[in-house]
Amino acid sequence: MEHELEPTTPMRVRILINANAKAVRYGRIPIELFNRYLSDRVSLRITEAVDQIDDAINECWESDQQVVLLATGDGGLHRFLSSFVKVYGQRHLEGGALKPLPVFATLRTGTANLITGLLGVKGKPIIAMQRLFDRLYEVRSTADLPLIKQKLLAVSDGIQERFGFIAGTGLLYNFFLEYYQGTRHSLLKFFKIFSRMLLSLFTGTGYLNRLLTSMEARLQLDERRSRLSQWKMMAVSTVETRVVFFRAFKLDRLAEKVHVKAGNPSRLAIMRNLPNLLLNRSLKGRELLDQLARRVHYERETEFGYTIDGELYNACSLTLQAGPEVCFVRL
Repeated sequence: MEHELEPTTPMRVRILINANAKAVRYGRIPIELFNRYLSDRVSLRITEAVDQIDDAINECWESDQQVVLLATGDGGLHRFLSSFVKVYGQRHLEGGALKPLPVFATLRTGTANLITGLLGVKGKPIIAMQRLFDRLYEVRSTADLPLIKQKLLAVSDGIQERFGFIAGTGLLYNFFLEYYQGTRHSLLKFFKIFSRMLLSLFTGTGYLNRLLTSMEARLQLDERRSRLSQWKMMAVSTVETRVVFFRAFKLDRLAEKVHVKAGNPSRLAIMRNLPNLLLNRSLKGRELLDQLARRVHYERETEFGYTIDGELYNACSLTLQAGPEVCFVRL
């Protein structure tokens, strides 16, 4: 039975759509579906390029949006949130105060939707959006919504500060570099690369070695310099994360800390740590780090690639720490 919409919600709601998100680009969630929910309190903006995001967020600031629905993938989510933190942190009211960030909601409109799943979103985007508006029609303020509070990861390369949930270099960056080769990007390709890595681990082929290229770099956790100088991987997160069947990151509700996994593991060290991964235990080994820290600083003499939630960047140094808190509607 078709959902019958109430006349309006008492809150101001903005729908921000990334036109390049997979489900939107291929018409799996048509724009007309969003239009069904528009009213004098619910508006919509489509962004077709990264340079349009700041303008869309400035519109949200000016119109005092209370809830923002982000229809985008994991990488787009990181870009939208980075712009929200920047705009809302730079623009002041007449008395000098800052406006609080709106409450966010998101949909499974990307490829892997890893971050979206961690933020409590379940099911197809059409169903999740209907659940969202059902709740918006039932409550009078955002305080009455079922919310997930989550710290963002602040990532600074010395020039620009960005915000997301998971960042890294080495293996993590090379994985996404491999994923973006060619024009077909799908969840199947994501798992195909993951499967090839596991097969290479046990058969000794060169595929895993290519993704685990070692590089010279300096890593500092809080005020302590790491004894290691060669790195094949470094990943930092502020969100508890499960990848397939194991827990990749665990924060234990220490909101001001980040979880860092890094090291220069051999093939044998990786195999020895498979039980730790499967049982959600810390990585063990002289060439591995697996711990919580307030601040992570990583640098090398020449430029390297790094990723934030699947988006690819380049830098010579990174500083990573817990950023501002955001609230998402549990869908």
